[in-house]
Formats: sequence, C-alpha cells, structure tokens
Amino acid sequence: MQASLASDFSIIKFNHVKDLLLWHGRMSYQRSAKLSQFVIHRGLIIAFIQAIFTMIFFSVTIPIYNGYLVLCYSTIYTSLPVFSLVLDEDVDRETCLKYPILYENLQAGRSLNIKTFLIWIWKSIY
Repeated sequence: MQASLASDFSIIKFNHVKDLLLWHGRMSYQRSAKLSQFVIHRGLIIAFIQAIFTMIFFSVTIPIYNGYLVLCYSTIYTSLPVFSLVLDEDVDRETCLKYPILYENLQAGRSLNIKTFLIWIWKSIY
C-alpha cells in the first residue's frame, strides 16, 4: 500500500498491465520517436538557413531571424504536430493486442535509428 501511495501511478488490477505495456507502451514509443526526430528537424531548418545566410554574406554575425519570429515559428510549427501525434493511431487496441507481429518494428528499433535520423536530416536540408 505504501509503494502504491508513493508511486506516480498505480494499477488497481493486474489485468490492466497487458493494456498498459502492450498498447500504451507501443503508442508511447512510436510517438516519442516521431516527435524527437521532428524537433531535431525543426531546429535544423533554422540552423541551416542561418548557416547559408552567414556563408553568403561573408561571415556576418547578425541573425537572419528576429528572436520573436523564431519563438513564434517554434511554438506554432511544433504545437500542431504534437496534437496530431497525440491523436494518431496506426492500428486500434484490439488489433494491436491480437497480432504480436506488430511489435517486430519496435524490437528491431526501426522507428528510431540512424537511417530514419539521416532521412529527417535530408528533409531538413532539402
């Protein structure tokens, strides 16, 4: 009882552990992988444009963007994908629990690896 009170969350019945680990854990991993790569993508866009500007104008140290413009860009451009990721489901819960083959991508690390990272970098530069 003390461990339950001291924890961040507790499970009333152990039959909820299956849903928590398999469904919510899978969705959390996929969302975290997409969001982390998108945040890096957003930062690279700003940095790459600033680097091109600096090279064109012979290493001038003035910023191309105003601080408020970067703040608004980061807030708006990041908030919309976050809301879409929260509502995104590739399969429903019953299908996810019924077909364990869906977990092979997660176990192989195909959602978050160097290949997907380099693809997002290419998208940023392009």
